Amino acid sequence: MKEQIVTIDALTASGDGVARIGDALVRLENTLPGERWLVRREGGAWVPTARESESDGRVQPGCEAFGRCGGCTWQHASPAVQQAARLDRIRRALPPALRAVPIGYVPSDVAYGYRTRARLHWITPGKHTYLGFLGRRSSNVVDLAGCPVLVPALDAAMPALREAVTALGGRGEVSLALGDGGRPVASLRPERPLDERGYAVGRALLARGFAGVALWSPGATAPALEGDPSPVQVGGDGLPLRAGIGGFGQAHGSLNASLAAYVDEEAQPADRAVVELYAGAGNLTVRLARSARTVTAVESDRDAIEALRHNVAARGLANVKVHQEAVESRTKPWKADVVVLDPPRSGAKDACALLTSSPVRRVVYVSCDPESLGRDLLTLSAKYSVARLTAFEMFPQTALVEVVATLARAGSGR
Repeated sequence: MKEQIVTIDALTASGDGVARIGDALVRLENTLPGERWLVRREGGAWVPTARESESDGRVQPGCEAFGRCGGCTWQHASPAVQQAARLDRIRRALPPALRAVPIGYVPSDVAYGYRTRARLHWITPGKHTYLGFLGRRSSNVVDLAGCPVLVPALDAAMPALREAVTALGGRGEVSLALGDGGRPVASLRPERPLDERGYAVGRALLARGFAGVALWSPGATAPALEGDPSPVQVGGDGLPLRAGIGGFGQAHGSLNASLAAYVDEEAQPADRAVVELYAGAGNLTVRLARSARTVTAVESDRDAIEALRHNVAARGLANVKVHQEAVESRTKPWKADVVVLDPPRSGAKDACALLTSSPVRRVVYVSCDPESLGRDLLTLSAKYSVARLTAFEMFPQTALVEVVATLARAGSGR
């Protein structure tokens, strides 16, 4: 059969709908759950050709590059459809015994204009410079005049950034973020060695309103600096928080405050000894330290450690000890009342195994990847029970979601 009508059952991270055709699950571009589509077999693949019924959750994308850019692939789905798809992804990733646990959901307060940082690419194959995100199912750079998910200050910085990377030429990657005073900062990594014209790029961006620029020549162990290129966000305690140059930080400013407050509430740190793993620049550290007896903040990245120490000192937090260590290399269990961890997407497999042999009675796990979280919760379930799961919509228009799991050792109460 070369043509048939199918019903879309699910939404993938890449924005495709999923339908069952015979015994196979088929991905169909630009379709949404609940819709019925006429599909045709072309060149060994099923292609949607006509929409027979439309989802009530279909909306007009807010970006002209939708469908080409690989950045925000859920723009055609309403907030309700996106929420349902994220919760479905989380539930599917959980161990079977935990799939009945209710999952709370904290939605974003805005659909666009929320991102305070982004990683862009550029390439100058000829006279024209392409600056933007990588394409959907492609390593090609999608050229963007602006980006509606960026906060206005970063969106407005795109023309100046384009001039800068044109001067650098070739190809490269740039981390764009908010810095001191809410002004943009950039960390640029060209593939070509920097020449005199390249080094002048930093001064040119400062003249266009940037707070700071870091230029990394290929193979360099440190960047050439103009101004102060450190990203600055509002920390979990409501005060400015400095991050390492080009380093990690939560991209959704307003929802980060809700996330930090929730983690603090779930950790119950008052008068307790807290160990925080993967502390980064201290976004959660500074909030937990307000009431904890002690906080041991563990981080391995050198630049993040430097920023963390700066943020702790700036607040005069005498109850915080900064400990530089790779969590994965730890062989002895941590001694604490509470452990808070916020690992990268790969999760915290080794740390969770250690926690099951530790005296720690309470664990708050902040995850940016439901699949690695599901794996790690299975490990932790040997000694801990899951008290709560809550999702935070940190990245509207995408499949990305932050999940906070609260765990208590058996017999330890709430």
